[in-house]
Amino acid sequence: MPKVVAGAALAGVLLTGCGGADDPAPTGKGGEGGKKTSTAPPTPSGPSVLLTVPPAYSADKGWEQSLAWMPAKYSSKPPVAVGARSGTVAYVNTTEDGYVVQVRDASSGRIRFTSEPWEPPTSMAEAGNGTYDGDEAELPSVSTAFQDGREYVVLWAHGVQGGDALAKGKEVVRLLVFPMDASGSAVAPKRRIDIPVEVYGPNSEKGKGQDDLRVEDYGGGLQVHWNGLKKGAVAVDVTSGTIDACADACAEGRGQVRTAKGWVVSNYVLDLAEMPGSWHIQDDAPPGGWSMIDKSSMDGQYVSTIGGHLLTRWHTEAGGNFSTPLVAVHDAATGKLEASIVCERPRGDDAVSSPNGRFIADGTVAFDLQRRHGTCLDAGESRKADVLVRSITDDGTAYGELATGPGKDPGAVEIDLSAGDGAPRLLPDGTRVPEWALPGAGVFLTPNPVNGLLISVLKQK
Repeated sequence: MPKVVAGAALAGVLLTGCGGADDPAPTGKGGEGGKKTSTAPPTPSGPSVLLTVPPAYSADKGWEQSLAWMPAKYSSKPPVAVGARSGTVAYVNTTEDGYVVQVRDASSGRIRFTSEPWEPPTSMAEAGNGTYDGDEAELPSVSTAFQDGREYVVLWAHGVQGGDALAKGKEVVRLLVFPMDASGSAVAPKRRIDIPVEVYGPNSEKGKGQDDLRVEDYGGGLQVHWNGLKKGAVAVDVTSGTIDACADACAEGRGQVRTAKGWVVSNYVLDLAEMPGSWHIQDDAPPGGWSMIDKSSMDGQYVSTIGGHLLTRWHTEAGGNFSTPLVAVHDAATGKLEASIVCERPRGDDAVSSPNGRFIADGTVAFDLQRRHGTCLDAGESRKADVLVRSITDDGTAYGELATGPGKDPGAVEIDLSAGDGAPRLLPDGTRVPEWALPGAGVFLTPNPVNGLLISVLKQK
């Protein structure tokens, strides 16, 4: 957490607002339904809240944006996303007429575009589903996707479309798609898409492993996944609006990611990764993996997907199901092994990648795919707590936090994944780590104890 003085200043910023959604839009002709504008936006004056950040970042150089509309507690992911290819930061804000998505250049803070106001589908709580009340409130959110050489930002919300005093309406995830290179104010979406879903309940906090609803790009375009009486997975073509539901492949298991070669699923019995009719994960076991592999063993369990790569869990030869776990990374399209390392605790829902895709991590395990080298950051004889990776720069500097348990401030850690064995280095008390590391800038999220969220985008030195 930031120092006390920063926390006090943050409360004031979130109450008063800074750089809100009604800031002037950039000059230009407008884009994809945007209005023409004639006044240039003010140059961001720099952060007013000085966070304690890693040495590579300047606390006083960059820009910030407060989202004072947000409640203190909610079940959704924070409504912030980054465009790694375009070097942009997108977030959801509010106006008197509804929600908007706004996109800024990460390096300068310049507003690229602001969407037209939007009223999302009726929330699940408003529709009468009591499990979504209180701390489990869902918020409209935002994701980014890359398709056919172009990056997009997607404003989305989960709720009920239609319905009245008699009719229930239809549970959907509604997607509003905007090209990342749009410009202007009141920009209309290029496409609106409804995905029918049946979700068990609100998402849990990040890191709790539930992932009841996910709208993400895992390296092959936008996908929507949900848990419910019928688990669902669909790939969305954001340019045409067509949907590819995981149908035949998902008769064999749960759809995890669609690739150019087909759907990867984890089978219903043992959670093993496979592309039915094409490959099975045990066809390319990592060195040191359990030698008595057959399709009834628990080796090759699916963990996560990031940037077109699968992470899987195995056991070493020495002790069968009770031996030290081994984590492997595979090409998602072919199942081919790329690297592996003996390590205990990948988390499954916290996978991250460097913008250039060379480095990936999930929980306590990280890989340099160029060197085919893994780093394990588990607690052990010389380390008191697990180190959980949160973000990675293009040069292989990973930032993480110590898993210190509820109610304790996590210590911040820096790891060099590009050389050597990646020994973590503890950063000074109170240091915040970036949620995303973009080229030349880090994106930091600071929640307020009462309401709101502060986005701080700080320059690298």
